[in-house]
Amino acid sequence: MNRKIFTMSFDDGTVQDRRFIELIDKYCLRATFNLNSGFFGNKHFITHEGIKVNHDEVTADEVKTLYCNHEIAVHTVHHPNLIKCSDAEVVAEVSDDFQKLTELSGKEITGMAYPCGGHCYDDRVIRLITENTPIRYARTTDSHHTFALPDDFMKWHPTCHQNDSQLFDSAEKFINAEATEKDLLFYLWGHSFEFDKFGSWGKFEEFCNLISGRRDITYMTCGETYRYLTGKAGKENRTGQ
Repeated sequence: MNRKIFTMSFDDGTVQDRRFIELIDKYCLRATFNLNSGFFGNKHFITHEGIKVNHDEVTADEVKTLYCNHEIAVHTVHHPNLIKCSDAEVVAEVSDDFQKLTELSGKEITGMAYPCGGHCYDDRVIRLITENTPIRYARTTDSHHTFALPDDFMKWHPTCHQNDSQLFDSAEKFINAEATEKDLLFYLWGHSFEFDKFGSWGKFEEFCNLISGRRDITYMTCGETYRYLTGKAGKENRTGQ
């Protein structure tokens, strides 16, 4: 039976994740959190798209409990532009983050989100990651505004951003769509600090209320979605043999 799948992927591990997780847990939604292990406990503000916002990061000792209901994934140790890194630096940024997050969380980690806007990857970076680390999927920030499944899990493009002008229209289309011939995937991405930046906590709770609790929608983390889709593809291939 084909499914309609909703998943979310949020980056940077800022302290706003605490409020965000409390919110999505209230609506029984699932998310993946991409963390930079080199920045735990940092306290600072950043200017993001011209707006100053608190970007304090969560502490290492709260990782296991804060994200217990969700997936943890790699975002590199120090959030560099991987295209500008040497081969050794690319591998170290990903593998060291993987090792530290695995140690802190006790969770299985199979995925990541590319840092620096998600556009900072190329075929070399992908080859280095897949050949030298356990990472098997990686999210970009190239929103396609559809419910299409990924053609390449190492170039996994999301449906839209949390502040996308089409967010609610996309939700209504997804709710009304029927997954008859193939699975449909609504993949939302963002940063929890952007709810402070845009003052959009209330608006996002409206979205959570709209998208949640639907009997015909399956709520998954990105890793769960990856395992479901790759497992299903394997079964279909074996059936066709």
